[in-house]
Amino acid sequence: MQNTKQISEPSQCDQAKYEYKKTSYTEIYNVLQTSRQDEVLCDIKLETDDGEVIFGHKVVLASASPYFLAMFTNFSEKNQDLVTIRQLDYSALQLLIDFVYSGKISITEKNVHILLSASNLLQLQEVKNACCDFLQAQICPTNVIGIITLADLHSCTKLLTSSELYFQQHFSDVIEGGEFPCLSSEQVVKLISSDELTAPSEEKIFESVIRWVKQYLDSTKQILPQLMEEHVRLPLISKDYILKNVVDDPLLNNCFKCKDYVLEALRFHLLKSEELIQIPHNIRTKPRQPGGTHKV
Repeated sequence: MQNTKQISEPSQCDQAKYEYKKTSYTEIYNVLQTSRQDEVLCDIKLETDDGEVIFGHKVVLASASPYFLAMFTNFSEKNQDLVTIRQLDYSALQLLIDFVYSGKISITEKNVHILLSASNLLQLQEVKNACCDFLQAQICPTNVIGIITLADLHSCTKLLTSSELYFQQHFSDVIEGGEFPCLSSEQVVKLISSDELTAPSEEKIFESVIRWVKQYLDSTKQILPQLMEEHVRLPLISKDYILKNVVDDPLLNNCFKCKDYVLEALRFHLLKSEELIQIPHNIRTKPRQPGGTHKV
């Protein structure tokens, strides 16, 4: 009898599945960047005010920038192959388009201002954040006011907060620079009013405000009463300084409200210490409290 070998039927099992995930899209973007530079398969040309043209792909630009996404889907530019980008520097636009395709950008002291403005316009948040990080690392007494202005202009909340805090903590050094007169009235009010402003004395704050007002007298003298009422704390200035430097100041003498605040400060000093408790407390008699919990 001959032996036979029986082969069993394969059992039923789940279908095999193998998922492969590409770990990097660098090669794809390299190809797209090369085609853009060679002006191959491009469907959009971006022209700056100076007539320079940058080629690109609508889908790539729209995928990176809400600005371009809206432009190429909801506005008349979606049917155009040439679009003029107003108020943008060609070099900044070139750097930003290169970033979209390469994911890399070089930020320097020379280009950070135009890159921040351009990235804010094109809604390239990554570049905007990188510019803010760069500026924050560069803050010093000679540039902090410019950075405050720039951060405020482009709604850079974190940078604005840190630069204003730096101003408060380094007030004496900052006002020695040439930027302080460049502050707007709104900025002066905001910065001088802070309880955390670190200054050697209230006299120093008074002097800086008067110097700022005199810099642009025609446009700033109107705000002087508000500064003296709410933000410069005259009662905290020494009596001798008030008598020597404040009482006869022409700017204050020509303002009825300001003269009232000067008299209030003198009365504050003339009252005996036991009578101070009877004085109505207001912002002008409240000592500043520098060195709070915030740190740069």
